[in-house]
Amino acid sequence: MDDTDLSIFRSKNRKKDNADATTMATTPTSEAYQNRIITSRPTTEDTYPNCPRAGVALILNHKEVKAHKMRMGTERDRDAIKKSLLSFGFDVRAYNELTFAEISDLLQNVAREDHSQNDCFVLVVMSHGEEGKVYAKDMAYPVERLWNPFLGDSCKTLVNKPKLFFIQACRGNNFERAVEFTEFTVMTRELAPPAAPVTQPITYAIPSTADMLVFYSTFEKFYSFRNVEYGSWFIQTLCKVLDLAACNEASQPEGVDLLRLLTTVNRKVAYEYQSDMKNVEYNQMKEMPNFMSTLTKTFNLRVKPKN
Repeated sequence: MDDTDLSIFRSKNRKKDNADATTMATTPTSEAYQNRIITSRPTTEDTYPNCPRAGVALILNHKEVKAHKMRMGTERDRDAIKKSLLSFGFDVRAYNELTFAEISDLLQNVAREDHSQNDCFVLVVMSHGEEGKVYAKDMAYPVERLWNPFLGDSCKTLVNKPKLFFIQACRGNNFERAVEFTEFTVMTRELAPPAAPVTQPITYAIPSTADMLVFYSTFEKFYSFRNVEYGSWFIQTLCKVLDLAACNEASQPEGVDLLRLLTTVNRKVAYEYQSDMKNVEYNQMKEMPNFMSTLTKTFNLRVKPKN
């Protein structure tokens, strides 16, 4: 039987919790800061650097969430994604049932580490969720709290490196219904020719939110499905795609384009899964994973030596 990661919402007037509070940013007022010169320039670098290590991968797994249904089957997801990330050489650190305060402290501490020799940073969260929020053991918090500590203005050693976030959680209380079709056409597009190379090295600025990717298990406002015995559609498919890549293209020096792998996950979940439940209201429903990307280059995922 399939299960969803979030029970039916009962209250529309939810009280504001501590995680809603944000810290106001202050602008430096020193003369040197105000007189600095920020330069923008054309760029021809189209691939992220190949570093010695894969990087740190955090897993936040939640089976028991206060006032919510137990997330049966999540251990399968935790163990599968841990195994997949280890096969790429990531420094995998898995945590279960952390409170919001514990998550905040953990993320801040990891953001203070030196990531300069790492390809990227990975964070996987598996929990209940709602629109714009995900749950810790004790409370909900805005999803942006997951990546704020790792943005360019907060974690300098991850500047110009991919920050990858995978979120297995509901994002609303709607069900994705099936749409029938008989055929489809593959769309192609031509890339514009690269700009002329820059011969003079220049120090330049990029947005603090650059080089980030957030991969959601489901579309905004929709449920995310999890089988109580085999795990969630999204995480299990992601692991299968990663495992296959680790044995093939990702094991080669050139690696494999991450976005191509994630698009494969989208396709497999969208085409190959649908709910099979006795309740007609929940039966034959679909799920559409999707990712938001500010990656500025191609990220070639490679199998790296274990740390």
